[in-house]
Amino acid sequence: MSSAKAKGGRSSAQNVDSLGIRKIHSRHTWKLESISHGKGQPVSRKAVHYVIDEVGKRKDKFHFSKQEIESLCTIFRHLTKSGDKEKIDRNRFRDILHNTFDMTDDILMDRVFKAFDRDNDGQVSMLEWVVGLNTYLRGTLDEKIAFAFTCYSLKGEKHITREEIFQLLKSSVLKQAGDEDPDESIKELVEITLKKMDKDHDNRLGDNDFSQSVREDPLLLSCFGQVFANARRKTDFERILEHMSEQVVFGQTFTQQQLAEMFDY
Repeated sequence: MSSAKAKGGRSSAQNVDSLGIRKIHSRHTWKLESISHGKGQPVSRKAVHYVIDEVGKRKDKFHFSKQEIESLCTIFRHLTKSGDKEKIDRNRFRDILHNTFDMTDDILMDRVFKAFDRDNDGQVSMLEWVVGLNTYLRGTLDEKIAFAFTCYSLKGEKHITREEIFQLLKSSVLKQAGDEDPDESIKELVEITLKKMDKDHDNRLGDNDFSQSVREDPLLLSCFGQVFANARRKTDFERILEHMSEQVVFGQTFTQQQLAEMFDY
């Protein structure tokens, strides 16, 4: 497994904790059929049943089909197959973001991890994996705005301070050739950003400021760096998911070798 630090141009790792994210509470179930991936250990019927049960209780908020959820659970089990782990830890999750979705910024990969880790136990469970990817890959504009703001608010508050904006921009903006004082250039960008996005003029960026700004200009969704999958890698992952889900419908599964070719790194 290659480290997420393989690509150049990445910022130094920094761990910034955020407030907890509300869990899902649900009230609807779907019929479940157990699945497995090839000759490997079957995906626990009980575990997958729990995920589909929880997702089903908020069915109107989810953008994956039952077959796609089963396929996501299969991928999750493959990614956690080493040892006895049933969850994905921070380092492994960062490797997945880097190798599968082309994320490169250390700070933002940690923030995406925190957004997925809804119970703040330092690991991503199978349910958190499915819930997180629901927004990460297929979220509505409202859902993506909330997700991105959660990632950009380094302290987990309902506003982003000047200092946080500076830190995010410094992490994501490449130093220009011949720029003797990059911090001054970034400070100018902070002022330009606040002038454009600080709708209530309180010298910080609130969640309502961010939401309104993104609705006016959707490109601002990624204004402080990449928090969603690279477009090409997202398409690749969606194609794999579609193919796996078609096999689930016909009672077939990917083999361990096929999964390893796609997700072992």
